[in-house]
Amino acid sequence: MGDRAEEIPPRAEGPLAPGTTLSAAVPLALFSMTTGVFAVAAGALAALLVPGSMARALVWAVVTIVAAAGAGLWWGITPVTERLRVLDRAAAAVRPRSSQTR
Repeated sequence: MGDRAEEIPPRAEGPLAPGTTLSAAVPLALFSMTTGVFAVAAGALAALLVPGSMARALVWAVVTIVAAAGAGLWWGITPVTERLRVLDRAAAAVRPRSSQTR
C-alpha cells in the first residue's frame, strides 16, 4: 500500500496549470479594462456634443457599444503574436525611460 503513491504520476506542468492560466489572462484583463474606460470616455465626449437628454443617452450608449465591440473584435480576430507586438509597443511608449538611455 505504501507503493501506491509512487504509481500516480505527478501532474505535468502544461497549458492548464493554475499559474499559467492566470498569467495568460492578465493581458486580456488589462486590455479589457483599458478599452472599457476609453469606450465610456469616448461615449461621454460624444454625448456632450448632442443637445437633449434622451439623445445624449442614446449617443453615449451607441458610441460606447461600438468602441467596446471594435476593441473586442480586434482582440478576437488579430493573431496572438501581432496583439503582443502592438501591446508591447504601446507599453514601451508609456514606460518611463531608464537613466541608462539618457
